[in-house]
Amino acid sequence: MGMRINTGSGIDPGLVDKLIEMERLPIKQIEERKKKVSEDQKGYKDLTALVSSLGQSLNSLRNRTDFVKLKVESSHPDIVDGTVDNSALPGQYEVEVLHLARTHKSLAEAFPDKDETPVGFGYMSIEVDGKTFDVDIDPDKSTLAQVAATINETVEGAKAIVVNTKENIETGEDSFRLLVLSEKSGKQAKVTIDPDTTYLEFKDQVVGRNLEMSFEDVPVFDEDNSVEAVMPGLVMNAKRAEPGTKVTIKIDYDLEKTFESITGFIDNYNKVNEFVDKQFQVDPQTNQAGALSKDNTLKTLRRSLQNAMQYRGNGKIQTLAEVGITTDPKTGALKLDETKVKKALADDYIGVANLFTQNAEGPGFGATMGDAVRSVQNPRYGVLPSKEREFTRMIENFDKDIERRERNASQRAEGIKRKFAALEGLVSGMKAQGQGLAQNLGGGGVLPGM
Repeated sequence: MGMRINTGSGIDPGLVDKLIEMERLPIKQIEERKKKVSEDQKGYKDLTALVSSLGQSLNSLRNRTDFVKLKVESSHPDIVDGTVDNSALPGQYEVEVLHLARTHKSLAEAFPDKDETPVGFGYMSIEVDGKTFDVDIDPDKSTLAQVAATINETVEGAKAIVVNTKENIETGEDSFRLLVLSEKSGKQAKVTIDPDTTYLEFKDQVVGRNLEMSFEDVPVFDEDNSVEAVMPGLVMNAKRAEPGTKVTIKIDYDLEKTFESITGFIDNYNKVNEFVDKQFQVDPQTNQAGALSKDNTLKTLRRSLQNAMQYRGNGKIQTLAEVGITTDPKTGALKLDETKVKKALADDYIGVANLFTQNAEGPGFGATMGDAVRSVQNPRYGVLPSKEREFTRMIENFDKDIERRERNASQRAEGIKRKFAALEGLVSGMKAQGQGLAQNLGGGGVLPGM
């Protein structure tokens, strides 16, 4: 690191390096302090991430629409099933599927192959949903496959494919046909091919038709087989028609998904509690608590969460303990009695929902705990963001101090090198003078003591 001076003067060549190292000693001390602060900052970042996960898990417990989970059960899922969101009304409904929606299909005359035999030339006019498309056919590229490709490139709302019907293989008759079909189902989604504009003969193979079903004996029609407008939050998917078969669609509370939301909160709460609790535990070997235990931030966070856990509602179910959620008095961790929680949901789902969510009786536990978490996360005055800003300022100040001291240390090191270089020259000169004087006096070129 330093400059080694070795001119035979007798001065220790490592002395300069030692002096320069002493100049840098305060810098090393500051770097050690910065390292300690950086480690503490990382610990708070880990805690901030845990608190953020806790807040996210509370999102499903704050409001009724987020808390309530519904599911759909069908007595004949092969005929009709469905999906549901939380805006649907729980209950049991009867459905009958009379006809499925289908697309309009037109089939052309048969050809012996799809990509060799010319089919003619000209153009065809195709109408889809009231919009007309003119399809030009290149006489040099007029096989069935090429006509299908041209239709697919030109026409919106319809598509063309070449099918091998194989219906006349035994008789040796042609079996390749051009099929043009609407992309939408329903009787309005019609494909019309003007017979006066095409050299191919088409006939309607299937006429487009709407879905027809009954919902609680009320006729329902739709352009496709997915029905969304019958009641809010429910989507029914018709699979096949089965006139005369009444399908029972049951919308019920999804206890398992609701239970998952509750356990998700408990798991995240316990992770935060465990982090804080470890900081306050005294290590028997060092007789010291965690590095973050002296900071008021942890104490404020713990107090906020513990206060929220004291929530007591005004409804039929007033405390978490009534539904099987209790607090360990030693660690502060939450304990969950799975059997009791699920029984409470099965017996009185709305009562449990009122305990957790905002309602006419009050804010609910989910909102109370959520507000406590948001308070410590608040960007302006929350203890976690405030602590992060404090760490940032401290590290920035350390960096500035280190930079300034490095600059001063470098300047002093150069001064030390110059002084020792001058001293080396002075000592060497004195030594040379002594040797010359000794020679003049006949002392063999060496003075006593030199």
